[in-house]
Amino acid sequence: MTSTNRPRNHLVTDATQPFDFTYQQYGKPVKIVVNQTPEEDTWPGGALWDIGVLLSHVMVGIASGTVLPSQKTVNLPNRIFEAIEATNSSNKADWTVLELGCGVGLTGLVAAAALGTQLTILTDLEVVVDQVTQPNLEINSSLSSEGKKKPYRLLNTGKRGRAMALPLCWGIEEDEANVGSMFLEHTKSSQKSRNTKKTKKKKGPAGSNIAENDTEDLSKPSLIIIGDVAYQHKPGAPSHFDALMSTLLKFLGPKTLVIFGTRMRMPASADLLEMFNTHMEECCEPTHADEIDASFGKFKHQITIHMFRQRR
Repeated sequence: MTSTNRPRNHLVTDATQPFDFTYQQYGKPVKIVVNQTPEEDTWPGGALWDIGVLLSHVMVGIASGTVLPSQKTVNLPNRIFEAIEATNSSNKADWTVLELGCGVGLTGLVAAAALGTQLTILTDLEVVVDQVTQPNLEINSSLSSEGKKKPYRLLNTGKRGRAMALPLCWGIEEDEANVGSMFLEHTKSSQKSRNTKKTKKKKGPAGSNIAENDTEDLSKPSLIIIGDVAYQHKPGAPSHFDALMSTLLKFLGPKTLVIFGTRMRMPASADLLEMFNTHMEECCEPTHADEIDASFGKFKHQITIHMFRQRR
């Protein structure tokens, strides 16, 4: 096998095989399955990486208070829940979620299922979305492998657990606008259905602007997930970090929580983390991989999960 088939992972060692992520919720097992591909044109997005699995555990933990994968229990540090409460105390089921650089889509799919979010948008390069993310979203949409309906439908038109995959190349305004319009449309629809005072625009241009600005602010995602996006770019090519940060800041709102998982593989990894700290405020101390999965304590993993928010 080539090195492409065997990414340097602890939890996932073969990029040619499907990966099952199983956890317990409300006393019942829930399984999310994602396929991988070693194809060069989707690499590295076509493979599942350790951070994707760890962040999926975090999503379940946020939903239930503990992470309950099959046959073991992992408790999340209390500081994670304290950071969430301080940033956005709203009901998790009312959250909207954006994943940047989603790859196979595991973390975003788990977020949609476990949190029961109103809208989760998984994004990556168009080739990755078309060949990897969208097919994985579809196989988790309705029926289990036993032919039984899953407790959570990911592809649905209802209010809970709705997920979609869209292309988003960082720094490309057209892609950003397309994704942003989905969140804005969802926000306007939610406001209309609730029939609250906020949906009633005041007469006159000034009142209209205020209402429009309020809607724009409310349309920012509640949660942005970013995992393992510091990779070695080709010699002579511009760094993708500036483009990532530009896109991230456009979707960042006053109540947006950013969960960022990274592995210190190279100096560039530290550079990206420094950019995050420059442009945002870290909510709490980072969480190390072995705090989520004790098996990582057996070796030097250099994986940390950080929580950021808009500077106050």
